[in-house]
Amino acid sequence: MKVDSLLSPEDVAQACRLSRRAVYRAIDRGELPAVRLCSRLRIRPDDLEQWIDERLLDRPQAAPNVPQSLPPGPVGRGSFRAMLRAAEREAGAA
Repeated sequence: MKVDSLLSPEDVAQACRLSRRAVYRAIDRGELPAVRLCSRLRIRPDDLEQWIDERLLDRPQAAPNVPQSLPPGPVGRGSFRAMLRAAEREAGAA
């Protein structure tokens, strides 16, 4: 690795559009590996890439399967369940 490719916390903040403070906190929490050289913190580009990759958000999953009909149960007058059953009957008749 070339030493001139090391990044300062300021470089990381600028590249990620974060505050310097956010980068320093990530380093303090041990999330973002850094080395101290002559009292200066430096981050390897590979460590920055790994830090970003580890924080990728999961893709939203498809909506769960909705049952086609509601289970039997007590239905009170004006209840939501009664309204859904009426809607199902109307959809079935159409």
